Amino acid sequence: MATAAAEVAAVGTAAAATAFRYNRENYMFDQGLRWGRFTTGYSMAMAQAAMYREDIRDLTAFTVTKADTYHTVGVIFFVLNFQLIMAGRLGVHGPSPPGWLLGLYWTNICSALMFLVTFTWMAMHAAARATAGAAYMLTRHVRLPIPTPAMLDKARKTGNTYEQQRVADVFRVPFVTPAPRHTEEDPETGMRMPVSDRRMPKWYRDEVEELGGNGDGAAATAPEANPEHFELYRGLQDEWWAHDVYSRIGVLYFMSHWLTSASLYSMCHVFTELRCIWPAYTVTACFVAAHRGILQLDIVNKPREGSISLPVEKVVPFVPFIAVVGMTFDYSVIPPSGAVMGFIYFLAWICYIIQFAWALRLYDLASPQVQMKDREEVAGRPWWPQEWSLPPAFEETVYMVGAPKAIDPSTTPCLQQEMHAAKGKRGYEVKPVKARRGPPPP
Repeated sequence: MATAAAEVAAVGTAAAATAFRYNRENYMFDQGLRWGRFTTGYSMAMAQAAMYREDIRDLTAFTVTKADTYHTVGVIFFVLNFQLIMAGRLGVHGPSPPGWLLGLYWTNICSALMFLVTFTWMAMHAAARATAGAAYMLTRHVRLPIPTPAMLDKARKTGNTYEQQRVADVFRVPFVTPAPRHTEEDPETGMRMPVSDRRMPKWYRDEVEELGGNGDGAAATAPEANPEHFELYRGLQDEWWAHDVYSRIGVLYFMSHWLTSASLYSMCHVFTELRCIWPAYTVTACFVAAHRGILQLDIVNKPREGSISLPVEKVVPFVPFIAVVGMTFDYSVIPPSGAVMGFIYFLAWICYIIQFAWALRLYDLASPQVQMKDREEVAGRPWWPQEWSLPPAFEETVYMVGAPKAIDPSTTPCLQQEMHAAKGKRGYEVKPVKARRGPPPP
């Protein structure tokens, strides 16, 4: 009897020792996986944070690159504009042109200088403010999620922690004794209820709770949650998007007036100094074609409320043609008479009226319009949020791209936000920046 009992005890001890070693090997293997999961997760989070930092740089470079281009154009045309106003002004090196044409010329060349100064200043502000905003974001908000020493210690497990596990997990016999289901106490009934059908050791459940941020190991944020840096950057863009947009519009307005003034300057030089007629027509045709082309490319005639929408841009490029006809009669060999002078001044007043209508049309085209809903995002097309009131006539030429309000639902959940939750912020969710409400439609 004693021998049988001793044999049973020996067999039981051997079985217990084998189960102990088997479960301890599983435990040590799982702890290696735990550490690998932790380091892999943070490596991915740091890669994603680097991508977010690249988002900030790309959005900023988009504004800064445009502003640098406008600055380059502005510097070149500052020289050309002052040459036409000062050193090369009409009447210095030859006979002065008639007063009716000088009125047209000086109106256009001075308007060009006004728009030149304005769009250069706006581009300078947009570039400087965007750069400052990006520096603020990159140095304070969008940082690499480097784990702290305490977090590394929490993720690391030593071999003696196996002694703290449940007895049922330590001596579990494989394929015979399944691991118990994980249970939690129901706050209403006070009874412990299973929370998962998976039979896993307790150390696995502890890992999920400690590193996953919640009890079932799912992502701590909704997949459709918009990353925080997009919300913050879009709020910053409110401070310079208007300067970005209107600097581009200013480039067009400057070029429109400068091309008209350059055409008038050229015909005056041809008539007053070279005493030619046909070269004045050919030079005027070149400038008129260029003027007509840029207006056709940049302005989109979209209907809008409260607007006359008189397409003066279809007519204003041809003002120099009307002026060159008047100059032809003014410098012709026809004896001066009241009828001839009346016809010349009739042409001059047509030019003045068109120029005045063009000034009103410029204001109408540049007027912003309130959006009642966000634009639909289309790959490769400009996009901006509802809060930005852009002029519809320049929607295709201002090249605006705002930070998105939502990410593509087909993408994976935001891993970096899950890391925020792992630091103790359960249910972490980015609060979108409060949108500015636009005025109600008239």
